[in-house]
Amino acid sequence: MQTVAIVVGVVAGIGVMALLFKPIFGDLGEFLRCIKFWFTPDVISMFRGEWGEDWWAEVKLGFWIAAGAICGMATCFGLMKAFGS
Repeated sequence: MQTVAIVVGVVAGIGVMALLFKPIFGDLGEFLRCIKFWFTPDVISMFRGEWGEDWWAEVKLGFWIAAGAICGMATCFGLMKAFGS
């Protein structure tokens, strides 16, 4: 049962990430821009005058990842608690 709960949790997490992609990022270009800011050090963004954009891009990407992870883990643990480990 534990394996099934893990698989269903992963599918649920990916599903939530897929559903939230369009409302959060809008398109693939914005997503790639957020990835670029995620890997750019904040000091470099500050010197370029992009610190606010960098911060907001990192918040969006972090929220998107956290929402998928939390939903997946909650589903997995909920199934294991409901149906036994």
